[in-house]
Amino acid sequence: MSEKILIVMNPVAGVKKPNKCLTEIISFLSDNDYEIQIQTTTPSRSAEKIVEQYAKDKDIVVCIGGDGTFNETVSGLLTAKLSCNIGYIPSGSTNDFANGLGISMNPLEAVKDITEGKIKYLDAGLFNGRTFIYTASFGLFTKASYNTPRDLKNSLGYLAYILEGSKEIKEIQPYYLRVSSKEKKVEGDYIFGAICNTKQIAGGILKFSESTVDMNDGLLEVLLVKYPKNPAEVMQIIFDAKSGKFDSPMFEFFSTNELKITTEDEISWTLDGEYQKGSEKIHIKNLKSAIPIILKDKGKQ
Repeated sequence: MSEKILIVMNPVAGVKKPNKCLTEIISFLSDNDYEIQIQTTTPSRSAEKIVEQYAKDKDIVVCIGGDGTFNETVSGLLTAKLSCNIGYIPSGSTNDFANGLGISMNPLEAVKDITEGKIKYLDAGLFNGRTFIYTASFGLFTKASYNTPRDLKNSLGYLAYILEGSKEIKEIQPYYLRVSSKEKKVEGDYIFGAICNTKQIAGGILKFSESTVDMNDGLLEVLLVKYPKNPAEVMQIIFDAKSGKFDSPMFEFFSTNELKITTEDEISWTLDGEYQKGSEKIHIKNLKSAIPIILKDKGKQ
């Protein structure tokens, strides 16, 4: 029996590369005996709504878009409590999540890997009830991910984030947080924070080693960057971040399955690069094995 695929496509994501070879993607799937339905997102119709409406009888949902579109796709499956497997053809500006998993940026290679790959279960996160796939972050450069105009992101990619974010450097401000988990309790002034389940964030500027991150261990990684008091501490943050030295005295870094954050103000956050309104009390927890994603079978390399 043919497997049924729902393709959820964001036609304005990234450089729109998959748009140019959509016919080839469809032909490849048809030649491999898949039944295909295609739905595109619009400003008023998110990937989450599409999945909830059209994925009930599907075996696989394939997301074509950026990490934000993938977030919506997974959210739709979780909200509707559907057990479809997920394929991802990345076409965003930075594709942190996809790059961390080694998913091909070539759409035809990516769709081939979906048909020949293996299912791997990955954790997700829950931020005050809203799903995030790989990171919830606040602070320096965070606003750049949702403030940067789409056409600028599409043409320059991560460089656009840096250009936009650089406007904030002269206005670095600390955010006072109390963070509590069963593993650790910390409080203080921080300029950046990320609660994540990924091998890299910030366009690959921050990378975590294979020994540090297991994306299906029931844990989220917590990274907090302390407020620098002088230029020497600024340079230490830059050097240690680039070197992956997260045991630096300028960082708090630990893993947990659940934490609570209390702030004095409503800090703005991003979830997978999309804006999220903050609150003075935030509850974040791990969703174990929430994402059944199809990845390249490394045994066939």
